[in-house]
Amino acid sequence: MNAVTKIQGSKDLRQTLSALSPGLKSLLAFEPSNHRAVSEIANNPAFLAEVKAALPAIKANATNPASHEDIKRIIGAKFATFRPTQRSDAEWAMFWADYFSVLEGLPASALEAAMEAVLNDPKVEHMPKPARIKELAMSTPNRAVKAYDRAKAAVEYQAPREVEKLPPEKIREMVQPIGGARLEPNDADKERVKRMMREFIEADEARKAKERQELEQRAPVSATPDETGISPQLREALMARGYSPN
Repeated sequence: MNAVTKIQGSKDLRQTLSALSPGLKSLLAFEPSNHRAVSEIANNPAFLAEVKAALPAIKANATNPASHEDIKRIIGAKFATFRPTQRSDAEWAMFWADYFSVLEGLPASALEAAMEAVLNDPKVEHMPKPARIKELAMSTPNRAVKAYDRAKAAVEYQAPREVEKLPPEKIREMVQPIGGARLEPNDADKERVKRMMREFIEADEARKAKERQELEQRAPVSATPDETGISPQLREALMARGYSPN
């Protein structure tokens, strides 16, 4: 049995939450900025110790499933806002059975947020059906969940580490290779580059000769060569390929 189980559904839960300091309550439930709330709690030793001790109760308040008594209390508290309905005992039993069946398992805090959303909707004139309340309970943010998220984040908060500042001599050492003396190629490097260039030129000349031969073979047989020994058709084909026929 964990700490949450021990306080679940007991007066200890309400007592623990009511005993929180006003400053911590405000940061957990009402501070607009999540970042500021978490940061202030995490960096205040008193707040941090308080929220660590109360974290099981804060979690239970946000996640504990509503009992039948909770559902009756939360839904019934809004009856006065809507048009009263006369029902027999048997009808009331069926009424609540429907709400229990649909809303069972939802946190009480979510149901309370759902009913607040109902009251803030000017279009609602009658008590919503269970399915509508469930929909609102699952989609409406509530302070209990926000308080738990902030409390958990504050307990797990880790301050960012300071960036290491390097001394000037270390910086000079790191950038020295960039501004160092230029490395001149040796004789072996030069000879290797020359050999690569010769191989490239020879391969390129061989490729051009092969392409020229293929063009000559495709030239029309009836073509008459000029004084250079190249027919006009072949000359045009060579020039189109970027070669000089002369």
